[in-house]
Amino acid sequence: MTLEQLIALYREQSFDKATPHFCSDELLTIYANEAQDEACRRGDLLRDSSSAVCTIPFAADDESVALDPRIIEIQRAKVNGQRVALSKSDEMEDELPNWDEDTRRDVPQRLIQGVTTGRLFLWPRPAEAGSIKLTVRRLPLDPLANDVDEPEIRPELHTSLVEWMLFRAYSREETEMYNDTKAALCKSRFVAEFGSKASGRNEAWARNGGHVNAPPIA
Repeated sequence: MTLEQLIALYREQSFDKATPHFCSDELLTIYANEAQDEACRRGDLLRDSSSAVCTIPFAADDESVALDPRIIEIQRAKVNGQRVALSKSDEMEDELPNWDEDTRRDVPQRLIQGVTTGRLFLWPRPAEAGSIKLTVRRLPLDPLANDVDEPEIRPELHTSLVEWMLFRAYSREETEMYNDTKAALCKSRFVAEFGSKASGRNEAWARNGGHVNAPPIA
């Protein structure tokens, strides 16, 4: 489905067809993008090892590299084509105290998560320039903006995105569309398709490498 079709389906289901609309196309575009992001946060919908966000160059002596903010979770990693371990910072402290003060320079053997938000640390620091190749779970690369734009998630899931758009529309207090019963119903349908949302704490846990150790906080 295109963005135009998502909005049209929303208008059919909500009876928000007369002008002026209760929800403008601009607002519904925001809701459609929210819906796709929420779906990807809840489900393993966009796994990627080939787009630009998955390849990260580094220079000699780099301590760390930046992660694209659209990455939800790193699942595998290679340095210069060789598989390397993903470790948490506290795990590294247990195994290799003061690892971050190591003066050795070589091909990185581990990528450490959880030191600084949004960054991967390299151990040991590289002696030469190279690159990291990641397999990740991520958010959509491009927002829906034009009528012909299509969600990146699988086509059979597109109609369920409209449930989030309806949920958001019915949740607008102080408007004629406000209806908490309908909002709850639409949200429950969205959850039935994509699952419950992880808390911000649990999402940070996954991004910072929590999947390699203990389970997240429920």
